[in-house]
Amino acid sequence: MEKTDYQIDGKKYSISIEDSPLFELGKDEVLSTKDSDITFGQPWYNIGFSEKDFLSKEEFKSLLAGLTSSIKEIIQKELSVNTEGFELENYHNFVLDDAKHFKIVSKTRDLFAEDFNYPVMELTNRLSEILGFNLTDINPKDQQKVHIIVRINRPKSNDYNPPHKDIYEGVDNDSYIPKFVNFWIPIAGVTKNSSLPLAPESHKLNEKLIYRTFDGGMMEGNKYRVRMIKSWNRENGLVRSTVQNGQVLIFSGHLIHGLAINNEEDKTRVALEFRLFKKND
Repeated sequence: MEKTDYQIDGKKYSISIEDSPLFELGKDEVLSTKDSDITFGQPWYNIGFSEKDFLSKEEFKSLLAGLTSSIKEIIQKELSVNTEGFELENYHNFVLDDAKHFKIVSKTRDLFAEDFNYPVMELTNRLSEILGFNLTDINPKDQQKVHIIVRINRPKSNDYNPPHKDIYEGVDNDSYIPKFVNFWIPIAGVTKNSSLPLAPESHKLNEKLIYRTFDGGMMEGNKYRVRMIKSWNRENGLVRSTVQNGQVLIFSGHLIHGLAINNEEDKTRVALEFRLFKKND
C-alpha cells in the first residue's frame, strides 16, 4: 500500500494515499500577494494565521447551546434516534457508524444561516471588527451565498481532510484566485490532541515548491475534492492551533492546513467554519 508521511507537532503519521491522483509540482509563481490575498497587511500575515479573542463566556455558551440544538435536530430528522442526553462531545455515541455519520455531515457541511438555532450571521460583524474591514458571505464572482460548515470529527476516526489550500479549486478549475479569509471557531472537544493543524508561512511559498494533486485527493480510502498536498519546500510538518473556546482561528485561504486527526479517546471535535469575502462598500 502506498503511503506518505506527515508530522503534527513533531509526531510522525504514516498515511495511506493508495489510488491518489498524480502528484506534481506547481508553476513558478506565488499566489498570495497584496492583490490576491485579503489577509495581506494584517499584523499576522507573515505567519498566515492568528488566534483572536472573540466571544465572552456567556456568548460562547449561547453559541454552543444553539449549535447543539441544531445538530440534535438534524440527527433526529435523518436517523430517527433517541437523542436524550446528547451533547456535541458525545456525538459518536449517537451516530454509531460511518454510513450514519456521512448522512449527517452531508447536511452539516452545507448549511446557511437559517439552518441554525442561533443568529449565526451576527458573528460576521464581530469578525469584521477584528480584521478592520467589512465582510460578506456573498461571493463576488457569482453573487451566491457561501455555505457555513460545521466540522464534526469523531475520536480515532478518518474524519479529516488532507493537507490542502482552499484556493486551489478556483485556481485549477477557473484560473481564478478567490479572495476570502477563513474563520475556524472551536465549539466542542477542541484540544491539543484534536485542533486544526497548520503549516506556518506556507501561504508565501512559490508554487514550484508545492507537490500536490490537481484533481482531488485520496487518503485512507476516502476520496476528496480538495487538492491534496504531499510536501511543501520538501517539508511535511504541521502544528496544531492553540485556539481556545471563545476565540476564533483566522487564517489565509492560501495557507496549507488539514490532517486534523482527532487523537482524543472519547471526545468528538466540533468546529464552526466560515469563509468570508471583503465587502465592497
